[in-house]
Amino acid sequence: MASGTVREFDPETFALDKYIEKLSTSDPRTGIGPLRKMTVEPFDPRALLETFERSIQVLGELAERNQRRVEKLEHVCAKQEHEHNGRIAELEGTYREAFEEFQTLEDRITYVATKVVHLGDQLEGSNNRRMRAMEAIDLMKYLDEFKTKPRPNLIVFTDPGRKLEAAALINKLQSLTAELPNNDMYAKVRRHIFTKYAETEQLLVNEFIESLRSLDSRRMKEYAVALQPFGKGSGQVVTEYIHHNIPIQKFTSVDEMVVKVEKLCKKVYVQVVDIFDNAEVVMSKFIQSLLERVLQKFVDEDLGPLMASVNERERYLKRLYDLYVKMMELHGKLGKYEMSLDMAYLAKLMRVVLFHKYLSNYAEMEAQHLTAVTTRTLEVFNVRMGISRKRAAGPGGGGSAGVQGRPDETYVSMEVCTNVLHEAKESIRRASALLMDKELSVLVRELYFIVLDKLCIEHFLTALEIAQSADPKSSPTGLFCLVVGGVNSSMHLIEKLYRDTVVPCISYAPEATKCLERKRETTLKLESKIEAGIERSLTGMVGTIKNFLSSCQKKTDFKPDDMALPALTDACQKVVAYIMECRRVLDMSLDGKNLEVVLLEFGIRIQRVIYDHVQQFVISENGAMNIICDMNEYRKAVKEFSSPFLDELFGSLQALCNIFIVKPENLPQVCSEEPYTSFDRSVLSSLVALRADFKTNKLAKIFT
Repeated sequence: MASGTVREFDPETFALDKYIEKLSTSDPRTGIGPLRKMTVEPFDPRALLETFERSIQVLGELAERNQRRVEKLEHVCAKQEHEHNGRIAELEGTYREAFEEFQTLEDRITYVATKVVHLGDQLEGSNNRRMRAMEAIDLMKYLDEFKTKPRPNLIVFTDPGRKLEAAALINKLQSLTAELPNNDMYAKVRRHIFTKYAETEQLLVNEFIESLRSLDSRRMKEYAVALQPFGKGSGQVVTEYIHHNIPIQKFTSVDEMVVKVEKLCKKVYVQVVDIFDNAEVVMSKFIQSLLERVLQKFVDEDLGPLMASVNERERYLKRLYDLYVKMMELHGKLGKYEMSLDMAYLAKLMRVVLFHKYLSNYAEMEAQHLTAVTTRTLEVFNVRMGISRKRAAGPGGGGSAGVQGRPDETYVSMEVCTNVLHEAKESIRRASALLMDKELSVLVRELYFIVLDKLCIEHFLTALEIAQSADPKSSPTGLFCLVVGGVNSSMHLIEKLYRDTVVPCISYAPEATKCLERKRETTLKLESKIEAGIERSLTGMVGTIKNFLSSCQKKTDFKPDDMALPALTDACQKVVAYIMECRRVLDMSLDGKNLEVVLLEFGIRIQRVIYDHVQQFVISENGAMNIICDMNEYRKAVKEFSSPFLDELFGSLQALCNIFIVKPENLPQVCSEEPYTSFDRSVLSSLVALRADFKTNKLAKIFT
C-alpha cells in the first residue's frame, strides 16, 4: 500500500480531488461509490471520517519512513564525498610529482639537443671546409693541366656522357681565372680556359638545339639549367627556342589568327615552365617576338592599303576597330592561362607595337569621317527636298534659307537624324575602345559638337526658317508646328545620345564642361527660334479664327426674324473644326509642359477673340439660345485641351451668355447672385447692353 501510495503522490500525476474521491469510495461502509450495493447501510459520515483519519495516519507513517531513508542516503553520500575528496588530494600530489619529473626530463632533452646541434654544425663546417679544400685541389690540378696544355686530355671533357659535369667544371675554372692576377704569367692559362669555356658553351647550345628539334623536353631542361651560368649561351638558347616556335604560315582571317596564337601560347607556356627556371622572362620575350614578327605583319598587311586610300576611310576605321578589339580579346585569353605576365604591360605592349602608327592620327580621321558622312547625308536630303541653304561659315552663324519645290513637307527627317546619330554612336564606340582618358574625352567632345552643328544648326534651324517663311502668317497651315514636332522628337534622341553615350566617355572635366555649354547654347538657339515661330503660328491661327467669325457670322444668327429651334451657327461649326485641326497639329508638334503652355495660351486667345466677337452683335431672346449653343460647343472643343483653367474660363463665358435669356424683371436679382457677383460690373453691363430689349425695358438703370 505504501508503495502504491508513493506512486500515487508523484508530482506530475497527483490530483488532490481524485485522491479524495478514491478514499471516499473505497470503504463500503460509507454508502457511496460503487461498493454501496454490497451493504444496505445508508450514508455514514463517521465511517467516512474514520477512513480519512486512517489514511492520514498511513500517510504520516509513510512520510516518516521516507524521511529516514532520505537521511540514510544523505549520510552515505556525505561519506562517499569525503572518501572521493581524499583520493583527489592523493592524485594531485602524484600529478605534481610527475609534472616535476617531466619538466626535468624536458630540460635535459633540450640541453642534449643543443649540444647535438652544436656538434652537427661543427661537423658540417668541418666537412664543408674539407669538401672545399678537395674541390680547390681538383681545380688546381685542372688549372695546372690548362697551364701546360691548350687542350688537356681530361676524361671529363672527352667523355660524351659527362657534358653537364664538364660545363660546371669549366664554368668554375672561368670564375677562378677572373680572380687571378692580371699579368703575363697567367695570360696563357686564362686564354686556354676561355677557349675551352667557349667550346663547351657552344657544345651545350648545339645539344639544346638538337633536343629542341627532337622535342626532348627533359634534355632541353638539363642543358638550359647547365647554360644558366653562361650568359651568352643562356640567352642564345632562349632565342633559338622562340624562333623555333614562331609560326611562319599566313593567316586567312583575324579569327583564325586569334585561335591559333592562343593555342600556341598555351602550348609554349607549358613547355617554358617545364624547361626554363626564369619562365616569366622567357614567356615575355616570346610574346614580344610574336607581336613583332607575326601579329604586326598581319595588322600592317590588313590596314596598310586601307589607310592609304581616302575612299576607304569608313572601311579602314571599322577594320581598325575590329582588329583592335580582337587583339584585346586575345590579350584577355592569354591572361586566363595565368602565365605570370604583367597583363597591363602586355596590353600596353600590344597597343604600342601593333597600333601606334594607326592611332597617332586616328582622332583626326574619325572626326573627319563623321563630318563627311553627316554632310553627305544632309546634302542628299536637301537635294531630294529641293532645299538650298546658304549660311555663314562657322557653327551657329547667321544666314538665309530658300525653298525650291515642295513647301508642303516638314523639312525635318527622322531618318536623317537616326542615321547621323547611328554614325555618331559608332564613332564614339570605336573611340571608346581605341583611346583612353583625355584623348578619348577630347575626341568624344569633338564628335558631339559635329552632331550638334550638323543636326541642330544646319538641319533643324534650316527647317524651322524654311517652315516659318513657307507658312502664311495670315492663315497658317501648321507646317511650322509639324517641323517643331520633328525637331522635338529628334532632340529627344540627341539628348539620349548625350546621356547614354557621350557622358560615360568623358572623364576629363574640362571637356565635359565644354559639352554642357555647347549643348545649352544650341538648345537656347533652337528654343528662341521655336518660340518666335510658335508665337507667329498662334497669331496666325487666332487671325484665321477671327476671319471665320467675321466672314461667316451673320447678324441674323443671334437676332433671327422668326422663331426657330436653337442650332449651331455656321461660323461656330467652322471655328470649332479649325480649333480641333490646330489641336491635332499642336499634339503632333509638342509634348509635355511645352504642349500645356502653348495650348493654354491658344485657348486664352480664342476666348478673347470670341468674347470680342460677341460684343459686335445685338442678341434677341430667340438668338440667345443660338449663342448659348455656340458657347457650349466652343467649351466642348476647348475641353480637349485638358486644361482646368481653360475649362473654367469658357465656363465663365458660357455663364455670361446665359444672361441673354434672363427675363428683364429678374435681371437685378440674377446679377446679384452667383456666379455673376464674381464678374466686374462693367463686364455685366456691357453684355446686358447687347440685349435687343436693352432700351425698351430700360435695363441700363440696373447698373446705375
